[in-house]
Amino acid sequence: MVGPRALERTGTSCEGGGTLSLDLGEMSIGELLGLSRGVLAELHQRKVIRTTNAPAGDYAEWLVQRATGGELAPNSKSSWDLETPDGKHLQVKARIVVDPKNRGQRQLSPFRSWDFHSTVIVLFDNEFKVWKAALLPAAELEQCSRPSTHVNGDLVFATDELLGDGEDWTTRLIAAAETQDQ
Repeated sequence: MVGPRALERTGTSCEGGGTLSLDLGEMSIGELLGLSRGVLAELHQRKVIRTTNAPAGDYAEWLVQRATGGELAPNSKSSWDLETPDGKHLQVKARIVVDPKNRGQRQLSPFRSWDFHSTVIVLFDNEFKVWKAALLPAAELEQCSRPSTHVNGDLVFATDELLGDGEDWTTRLIAAAETQDQ
């Protein structure tokens, strides 16, 4: 997971003591996200946090921005996350999917409005590699959503069938991820 120059153990204790230092500046973005994922998993196992999905949404938005050349919306903007160069508003939804057959891992965060043109759904594997991605029109997603009063929004599951109905963006986002460190 971590490059050989990024890890260094200091100290000479016979019992393996000393400190483990990381040179974060030497790590790629993928390595940093993988390290973050490991830290979140450990905190989840220790019941310090309830979810391990923290950086997925921000990373997905960043990849879509790079892939489209668009502009990210301010954090306070509701309804859409990115404006493309041709003025289309995109909502970006991301999930980390460890078990593709587990329907719950494919539940997207709630849609609380439909005031955007399309959604890019990004599914990452456990190491933050783009596993599947698709662009779908808002109207199509709204039709397959179900309202939930519990979350005050509409729920959508990123099933293989749904993603297959959209425009496949997997290769496009993988390319954006591969050029991230250049």
